[in-house]
Amino acid sequence: KKKQKKAEASLKLSYYNEYKSYLSMRLLQLLAYSFLLFHIVTATLEPPSKEEKQKKKQKKAAPPTLTTVADRGLVKSEPHWSEITKNYRKYSKVHVDMKMFKHDLLGFVTPWNSYGYDIAKVFGAKFNFISPVWLQIVPNTQGTFTIKGGHDIDSKWVKDVRKNNTNVKIAPRLIFEQWSLQHLIQVTSSSSELMHVAQIVVDFFVGEGFDAVVLEIWRQFGGREKDRLHRLIIAISDGLQEKNMDTLLVIPPGMRPFPELFDKHDFKKLQPHIAKFIMMTYDHHHATGKPGPIGPMDWALRNVLLLMEHEDNDNYRFKLMLGVNFYGVDFTNTGQVKPIINHEYIKLLKSVKPSQMQWHLKASEHSFEYNDHDGLHIVFYPSLKALHKRLEAARNFRIGLAIWEIGQGLDYFYDML
Repeated sequence: KKKQKKAEASLKLSYYNEYKSYLSMRLLQLLAYSFLLFHIVTATLEPPSKEEKQKKKQKKAAPPTLTTVADRGLVKSEPHWSEITKNYRKYSKVHVDMKMFKHDLLGFVTPWNSYGYDIAKVFGAKFNFISPVWLQIVPNTQGTFTIKGGHDIDSKWVKDVRKNNTNVKIAPRLIFEQWSLQHLIQVTSSSSELMHVAQIVVDFFVGEGFDAVVLEIWRQFGGREKDRLHRLIIAISDGLQEKNMDTLLVIPPGMRPFPELFDKHDFKKLQPHIAKFIMMTYDHHHATGKPGPIGPMDWALRNVLLLMEHEDNDNYRFKLMLGVNFYGVDFTNTGQVKPIINHEYIKLLKSVKPSQMQWHLKASEHSFEYNDHDGLHIVFYPSLKALHKRLEAARNFRIGLAIWEIGQGLDYFYDML
């Protein structure tokens, strides 16, 4: 019995030691699993690093190609929507630094669309002027005038743009805001007051090291007091010219449905003082109040001819820049009008998959239709073919182009510029 009890005790001890070893092994396994699970969870929950974000962004963006949109047969009257969504990021890296359009080209950049800042750096070699929409000249409580918007000035970006194109001129837009007719009369009734306002502009632009200014003042006064407007514009322009700086003037179109606020006589009067006239040949739909092309080309070119009717003006047509929109508009049959830009347009194409892209021959613009809970929509947005026709017309007319605005278009547009 003693031997039997001793044997049973020895067997129990053996079982106990085996069980203890088994528990230790299981504990080690659980710790290993816990360690692995921790790293999996933290890898999922922790925000990606800058490097990871950049890699993801690069993977998402289609790489540049060696061929242009023309080489790939993408400039056509009847594109399929999928051709646009598959190719819109694929610009030719061979042509990034090549200016294809030999006349003057200006690109507007807005602080509320940062993509334009990137475009100006990547494709800067294609532009003669880059115009950031930064500045406003406004009346102040002391009875004089102040330039606002200086907080938007990005000096590093200006340096980067110039680095990529040493010949580009940085020409910020200066818009006259909150000016009444009384302010205009006050400034132009006294030569000292007139020179004072001109000096405010000159000192600011010289101090910031800009190359030129884009003045937007004309349409604010609805065609009234033209002689006074001439005097103010000439005073500012002449002051800047003394500092070797150009003045560009934004002018409204004069063909119906727009009133003729700026005419051939205004052009003749101002052309000795103005380097470029930027004609806003877009937003045609605003004047008609109906769905339709944004800047129909037949109408835009009639505006050019209207200014050139004066025989002297035709010698200076090289000073004219035709406005080209890089944004689109989504119209509904209930009267809603929604502007759309590049990424919104691509998202819409992928969502509705339009059966047809309609080409409007006279207007030289594309549109498509779709239906949703708001009813029928008609969408107009720039296309390669539309841009091709405008470049062709500008070459034939020997005029430049001004784009509003470069952050709103598709990357492959720049193959053609």
